[in-house]
Amino acid sequence: MAIEMLPVKTFNGWKRFLESQEGFTLVEMITVVAIMGIILAIAVPNFSKWKEKHQINGQAQKVYFDLVLARTVAVKNNNDVRVTFNLNADTYQVHDDTNGDGLEDSGEALKTINLEENVQFAYNTGIEDIDGNPVGSAVSFGGGGSQTVTFDSRGQASASGSVFMLHSSDIGTTSSRARYISVLQATGAVDYWSYDATVTPPWK
Repeated sequence: MAIEMLPVKTFNGWKRFLESQEGFTLVEMITVVAIMGIILAIAVPNFSKWKEKHQINGQAQKVYFDLVLARTVAVKNNNDVRVTFNLNADTYQVHDDTNGDGLEDSGEALKTINLEENVQFAYNTGIEDIDGNPVGSAVSFGGGGSQTVTFDSRGQASASGSVFMLHSSDIGTTSSRARYISVLQATGAVDYWSYDATVTPPWK
Protein backbone atom coordinates (compact mmCIF):
# COMPACT_ATOMS: atom_id res chain seq x y z
CA MET A 1 0.00 0.00 0.00
CA ALA A 2 1.39 3.38 -0.98
CA ILE A 3 1.97 5.90 1.82
CA GLU A 4 0.81 9.38 0.98
CA MET A 5 3.41 11.96 1.91
CA LEU A 6 2.52 15.43 3.13
CA PRO A 7 3.28 18.12 0.59
CA VAL A 8 6.48 20.02 1.34
CA LYS A 9 4.46 23.21 1.71
CA THR A 10 2.24 21.64 4.37
CA PHE A 11 5.25 20.24 6.24
CA ASN A 12 6.94 23.62 6.26
CA GLY A 13 3.74 25.17 7.57
CA TRP A 14 3.67 22.76 10.53
CA LYS A 15 7.35 23.42 11.18
CA ARG A 16 6.79 27.18 11.31
CA PHE A 17 3.75 26.64 13.58
CA LEU A 18 5.71 24.53 16.04
CA GLU A 19 8.70 26.83 16.02
CA SER A 20 6.46 29.81 16.73
CA GLN A 21 5.04 28.34 19.95
CA GLU A 22 6.27 30.07 23.07
CA GLY A 23 6.26 28.81 26.69
CA PHE A 24 4.09 30.22 29.44
CA THR A 25 5.04 33.64 30.68
CA LEU A 26 5.68 34.19 34.40
CA VAL A 27 2.42 36.10 34.73
CA GLU A 28 0.48 33.22 33.15
CA MET A 29 2.11 30.69 35.45
CA ILE A 30 1.35 32.80 38.54
CA THR A 31 -2.26 33.15 37.40
CA VAL A 32 -2.64 29.36 36.97
CA VAL A 33 -1.09 28.66 40.38
CA ALA A 34 -3.36 31.26 42.00
CA ILE A 35 -6.46 29.71 40.43
CA MET A 36 -5.41 26.23 41.55
CA GLY A 37 -4.84 27.57 45.07
CA ILE A 38 -8.35 29.03 45.19
CA ILE A 39 -9.87 25.76 43.98
CA LEU A 40 -7.96 23.77 46.62
CA ALA A 41 -8.88 26.26 49.34
CA ILE A 42 -12.56 25.64 48.55
CA ALA A 43 -12.36 21.89 47.92
CA VAL A 44 -10.25 20.71 50.86
CA PRO A 45 -12.49 22.05 53.69
CA ASN A 46 -15.59 20.75 51.91
CA PHE A 47 -14.00 17.31 51.56
CA SER A 48 -13.04 17.32 55.25
CA LYS A 49 -16.61 18.17 56.27
CA TRP A 50 -17.96 15.44 53.99
CA LYS A 51 -15.53 12.92 55.48
CA GLU A 52 -16.47 13.86 59.06
CA LYS A 53 -20.19 13.61 58.29
CA HIS A 54 -19.59 10.23 56.67
CA GLN A 55 -17.75 9.04 59.80
CA ILE A 56 -20.46 10.07 62.27
CA ASN A 57 -23.23 8.67 60.07
CA GLY A 58 -21.44 5.35 59.62
CA GLN A 59 -20.68 4.87 63.31
CA ALA A 60 -24.13 5.92 64.52
CA GLN A 61 -25.79 3.58 62.04
CA LYS A 62 -23.54 0.74 63.21
CA VAL A 63 -24.64 1.27 66.83
CA TYR A 64 -28.27 1.44 65.70
CA PHE A 65 -28.10 -1.81 63.72
CA ASP A 66 -26.25 -3.61 66.53
CA LEU A 67 -29.01 -2.66 68.98
CA VAL A 68 -31.67 -3.84 66.51
CA LEU A 69 -29.72 -7.08 66.01
CA ALA A 70 -29.40 -7.59 69.77
CA ARG A 71 -33.19 -7.37 70.12
CA THR A 72 -33.71 -9.74 67.17
CA VAL A 73 -31.29 -12.34 68.57
CA ALA A 74 -32.94 -12.15 72.00
CA VAL A 75 -36.32 -13.03 70.49
CA LYS A 76 -34.90 -15.67 68.14
CA ASN A 77 -32.81 -17.45 70.80
CA ASN A 78 -35.40 -16.97 73.55
CA ASN A 79 -32.89 -15.48 75.98
CA ASP A 80 -31.49 -12.14 77.15
CA VAL A 81 -29.02 -10.13 75.06
CA ARG A 82 -27.19 -7.37 76.89
CA VAL A 83 -25.54 -4.28 75.38
CA THR A 84 -23.13 -2.36 77.62
CA PHE A 85 -21.51 0.95 76.69
CA ASN A 86 -18.14 2.23 77.91
CA LEU A 87 -18.00 6.01 77.56
CA ASN A 88 -14.36 6.31 78.60
CA ALA A 89 -13.14 3.91 75.92
CA ASP A 90 -15.84 4.72 73.33
CA THR A 91 -16.66 1.03 73.00
CA TYR A 92 -19.71 -1.15 73.54
CA GLN A 93 -20.14 -4.85 74.21
CA VAL A 94 -22.90 -7.19 73.04
CA HIS A 95 -23.40 -10.26 75.25
CA ASP A 96 -25.69 -13.16 74.30
CA ASP A 97 -26.61 -14.26 77.84
CA THR A 98 -27.97 -17.71 76.99
CA ASN A 99 -28.58 -18.83 80.59
CA GLY A 100 -29.85 -15.45 81.79
CA ASP A 101 -27.55 -15.21 84.82
CA GLY A 102 -26.13 -11.81 83.87
CA LEU A 103 -22.60 -13.18 83.77
CA GLU A 104 -20.21 -13.65 80.86
CA ASP A 105 -20.03 -17.44 80.97
CA SER A 106 -17.79 -19.64 78.88
CA GLY A 107 -19.33 -20.44 75.48
CA GLU A 108 -21.61 -17.40 75.41
CA ALA A 109 -21.19 -15.09 72.42
CA LEU A 110 -19.51 -11.84 73.34
CA LYS A 111 -18.54 -9.04 70.95
CA THR A 112 -16.76 -5.77 71.70
CA ILE A 113 -17.04 -2.94 69.18
CA ASN A 114 -14.79 0.12 69.04
CA LEU A 115 -15.97 3.40 67.57
CA GLU A 116 -13.82 4.70 64.74
CA GLU A 117 -11.33 7.46 65.42
CA ASN A 118 -12.89 10.93 65.80
CA VAL A 119 -16.37 9.62 66.72
CA GLN A 120 -17.37 9.55 70.37
CA PHE A 121 -20.31 8.89 72.68
CA ALA A 122 -20.90 12.53 73.55
CA TYR A 123 -23.37 15.44 73.58
CA ASN A 124 -23.23 19.20 73.87
CA THR A 125 -24.69 21.02 76.88
CA GLY A 126 -28.23 22.31 76.38
CA ILE A 127 -29.37 19.65 73.93
CA GLU A 128 -32.72 17.88 74.47
CA ASP A 129 -33.91 14.37 73.64
CA ILE A 130 -36.88 13.50 71.42
CA ASP A 131 -39.28 14.08 74.33
CA GLY A 132 -37.88 17.54 75.04
CA ASN A 133 -35.99 16.50 78.18
CA PRO A 134 -32.52 17.97 78.79
CA VAL A 135 -29.73 15.46 78.19
CA GLY A 136 -27.43 14.72 81.12
CA SER A 137 -25.39 11.79 79.80
CA ALA A 138 -24.22 10.54 76.40
CA VAL A 139 -25.62 7.08 77.23
CA SER A 140 -28.39 6.52 79.75
CA PHE A 141 -30.96 3.77 80.30
CA GLY A 142 -33.55 4.09 83.05
CA GLY A 143 -33.79 6.62 85.85
CA GLY A 144 -30.47 5.57 87.35
CA GLY A 145 -28.52 6.45 84.22
CA SER A 146 -27.32 2.91 83.55
CA GLN A 147 -25.09 2.38 80.53
CA THR A 148 -26.50 -1.12 79.93
CA VAL A 149 -29.69 -2.18 78.20
CA THR A 150 -30.96 -5.76 78.09
CA PHE A 151 -33.41 -7.15 75.52
CA ASP A 152 -35.46 -10.16 76.66
CA SER A 153 -37.07 -13.05 74.78
CA ARG A 154 -40.19 -10.96 74.10
CA GLY A 155 -38.13 -8.19 72.52
CA GLN A 156 -38.73 -5.78 75.36
CA ALA A 157 -35.94 -3.62 76.78
CA SER A 158 -34.91 -3.47 80.44
CA ALA A 159 -35.36 0.32 80.32
CA SER A 160 -35.97 3.17 77.91
CA GLY A 161 -32.85 5.13 77.07
CA SER A 162 -30.69 6.99 74.64
CA VAL A 163 -27.26 7.01 73.01
CA PHE A 164 -25.84 10.33 71.78
CA MET A 165 -22.88 10.57 69.41
CA LEU A 166 -20.74 13.41 68.06
CA HIS A 167 -17.74 13.85 65.83
CA SER A 168 -14.84 14.95 68.05
CA SER A 169 -14.50 18.23 66.12
CA ASP A 170 -18.11 19.13 67.08
CA ILE A 171 -17.77 18.61 70.83
CA GLY A 172 -18.31 21.91 72.59
CA THR A 173 -18.95 23.74 69.31
CA THR A 174 -22.00 22.48 67.40
CA SER A 175 -24.69 19.82 67.47
CA SER A 176 -25.53 20.14 63.78
CA ARG A 177 -24.18 16.65 63.02
CA ALA A 178 -25.26 15.01 66.29
CA ARG A 179 -26.80 11.54 66.09
CA TYR A 180 -29.12 9.95 68.62
CA ILE A 181 -30.38 6.39 69.05
CA SER A 182 -33.40 5.87 71.31
CA VAL A 183 -34.72 2.64 72.87
CA LEU A 184 -38.29 2.22 74.13
CA GLN A 185 -38.74 -0.13 77.07
CA ALA A 186 -42.26 -1.43 76.42
CA THR A 187 -41.63 -2.63 72.87
CA GLY A 188 -37.85 -2.62 72.62
CA ALA A 189 -38.16 -0.39 69.56
CA VAL A 190 -34.88 1.19 68.44
CA ASP A 191 -35.00 4.48 66.51
CA TYR A 192 -32.32 6.54 64.76
CA TRP A 193 -32.39 10.35 64.86
CA SER A 194 -30.43 13.15 63.17
CA TYR A 195 -30.18 16.63 64.68
CA ASP A 196 -32.29 19.30 62.98
CA ALA A 197 -32.43 22.76 64.56
CA THR A 198 -35.45 23.73 62.43
CA VAL A 199 -37.85 21.49 64.39
CA THR A 200 -38.77 21.11 68.07
CA PRO A 201 -37.54 18.85 69.60
CA PRO A 202 -34.57 19.15 67.22
CA TRP A 203 -34.60 15.58 65.87
CA LYS A 204 -35.86 13.97 62.70
